[in-house]
Amino acid sequence: MDRSGWSATETTRSSWAAEPSTREEATPTVSPVPAGPPGHSGRGTTDGRFTVSVLADKTGTPVPTIHHYRHLGLLPEVTELASNRFLYDERHVEALNLIRLLREQRSLPLETIREMLPELLAFDREGDFSQENWDDVIAAYLERSGPAVVAARLVAAARDAFAQYGYAGVNVADICSAADVAKGTFYRYFDSKEAIFLAAARSTVEAVGEQLDELPAPMSEHQAIEKLKLLLGPLAPLLLEVATGELRHQPNLVGVVGVISAGLASRVVPRLRTRGKAARPAARRVVDAALVGLLRPTLQSASSSQSNSP
Repeated sequence: MDRSGWSATETTRSSWAAEPSTREEATPTVSPVPAGPPGHSGRGTTDGRFTVSVLADKTGTPVPTIHHYRHLGLLPEVTELASNRFLYDERHVEALNLIRLLREQRSLPLETIREMLPELLAFDREGDFSQENWDDVIAAYLERSGPAVVAARLVAAARDAFAQYGYAGVNVADICSAADVAKGTFYRYFDSKEAIFLAAARSTVEAVGEQLDELPAPMSEHQAIEKLKLLLGPLAPLLLEVATGELRHQPNLVGVVGVISAGLASRVVPRLRTRGKAARPAARRVVDAALVGLLRPTLQSASSSQSNSP
């Protein structure tokens, strides 16, 4: 897919991690902008471009998240004024609004969104293009999308369903309906409900990792534990079910909690203030503390039930 004019190559000029949000908040020191009317913020230019703070105001997207999306190549190319200073325009407003729509209503991962976004934004639109219009365009795109996109939609839908209703409360038809995928298509990607449950459990690493990547600044271990618990909270029922299944030695679930824990730790490492050789052990402590805080009540209950059984 042609991504000319997109920011994937632009981001190699400077590291996103080295771009604290406060530096883009300042008025850019470039070609002078004529004085505006009273109340003019000086955060834009006469040609319709504006700073990241204005973009955040227009879209409701936090500045650190905008930085992260640009770093991933999700946004159209920006105008680089100087190191760590950029200008944006209405293309970026549209892209951010569409990313939110795809994440919140379709539960798609960022990697999948990155593949589909240029084509969606290139769609020839006329007149007042509402969210309902976008829903139709996205649905048409997804109908002809490739295997990776379909599988990602199924896993995302399954993750949300299992977290909300538990394994027993979800069937394959529910997952297919939520993902807008025909039930017959499901079995091209997964052999059974059990198989997609396992995939959904493993996908928590990427789902939570994407949110960790958007955090603006390094954290202490205590801050990281609290943030991770907050991010894992909606997925706690799914993780609890995996943990209790492993405790009961269900063959397909043995070792899964360890895999999830290791994956989360790898995503926590770059978010910690601790650096060097001490970073990975610190990340392990953060993940262990967050998971134990979420899982301990159920694990203790399951252990008690096992010890009291004949």
